[in-house]
Amino acid sequence: MPRDVGRIFIGTVRGRRLLPEGATVWAAVSGGCDSVLMLRLLHGYSAMMSWKLGVLHVDHRARPGSGEDAGFVERLAGELGLPFELRRLDPPGGSSPEAAFSSMRLGIYRETAGETGLVAVGHTASDRAETVILRLMEGSGLRGLGGMDYRGEGPVRRPMLDLTREDVRTGLEEMGQRWVEDPTNQSSSFLRNRIRSVILPAIEEVSPGSTLAFARSASLLSGWRDVAEGAAEALVQGMMEDGVMAVSEYSSLAPVLRLGLLWAVSGRPRGGRTELEKADRWLCRGGRGRHPLPGGSVLQSDGNLASVEEPRSGDGTELI
Repeated sequence: MPRDVGRIFIGTVRGRRLLPEGATVWAAVSGGCDSVLMLRLLHGYSAMMSWKLGVLHVDHRARPGSGEDAGFVERLAGELGLPFELRRLDPPGGSSPEAAFSSMRLGIYRETAGETGLVAVGHTASDRAETVILRLMEGSGLRGLGGMDYRGEGPVRRPMLDLTREDVRTGLEEMGQRWVEDPTNQSSSFLRNRIRSVILPAIEEVSPGSTLAFARSASLLSGWRDVAEGAAEALVQGMMEDGVMAVSEYSSLAPVLRLGLLWAVSGRPRGGRTELEKADRWLCRGGRGRHPLPGGSVLQSDGNLASVEEPRSGDGTELI
């Protein structure tokens, strides 16, 4: 039996206090099924919640035809009588375009939301389950496994995280609402797409309901991730008096706490676990001199006392 997508959606919004009554909410809509249903649900509940609703489309210009998606979203916003904002990105170079796109999108979200607004994005329970599987395959810890949460960075909110992709498509079909398909989502060259089309359906066949179970696990792990990050910050405050810590005291900590402390003083980088582990081993062996940390920070030790230097915006470093 199809689930009541509207009831689940507004239950998530209210239960998680994601989009308060009277808030200015920008719906980040790509044109795909997830974000289109999110927009329709936001619009359907906007009067009841007194939201000031707008539509934001970010054209990544990473493939031919992306402008057609922008046109579809603009027409949909017009049909719903909502203001529309279009932002275009220049495809980044480098070996990690997805990370660059993510950073640029967040900048646009912050700018569009301003001081008090929020940006709703269409990630679903299926996206969350795929992320858990992907991170398990990478050997991630709490930060990776619990990374996609209801409250994202800055103004980002994820009100669709309790709905699966099956819920989404069923809901749109019942509405008679069209959406656009991104052809890159069908490409088998992307690992996430193979998880989506092969691995997760196979798991669902063996154990129906696994998608939502993975999503629940991610939600629990995100809570413990927040606890662990708080513990790491508390360690920094407690151990680094005037920016200096005793190596013997550091070495006495459990390995997970040591890595958490180094991650915190490195500026909370998104990656770099291998570099943190190398720095930890160096420090515990009584290393002397300087050792790099992810993000450009530098660990400095004389074998007894250690400090961390972070990069300045220009040349040189500064003690933290």
